[in-house]
Amino acid sequence: MNELKKYIGTKIKDYRKELKITSVELGKLSNTSQTTISGIERGDRFASFEVMIKICEVLGITLYDVLPSEITKNLDLNLLDRNDERINIILSTMAPEDIEIAENLLLNHMSFLKEFNNLTPEAKEYLTKFIHSISDK
Repeated sequence: MNELKKYIGTKIKDYRKELKITSVELGKLSNTSQTTISGIERGDRFASFEVMIKICEVLGITLYDVLPSEITKNLDLNLLDRNDERINIILSTMAPEDIEIAENLLLNHMSFLKEFNNLTPEAKEYLTKFIHSISDK
């Protein structure tokens, strides 16, 4: 587990330095303390899922970008093993830009999807209609 923390911390630090921002700036932009950012970058601690999403959004990356490839390969295989046919059918009907939006939603807004899933059927229908109304051209 310590190796994973160090790996993620190093990746966060590398992406931050690429953007030429300080850990203080990253903390402010992600609504996280500089102490938390430093702890993550040193590999001393994990952040909550929500904090990691915020940090990744500020850095312009996804959670996949900070995870070791052996973990992301396993995640991809597990997902495809369970739902490969269904996912492939859905993806085959989508335009490339819609696939990017879906990927972004899945990787960066999982908390929204979880909350959406907890809504009543009526609330889901209302929200879905609202989203369609503002996104239809």
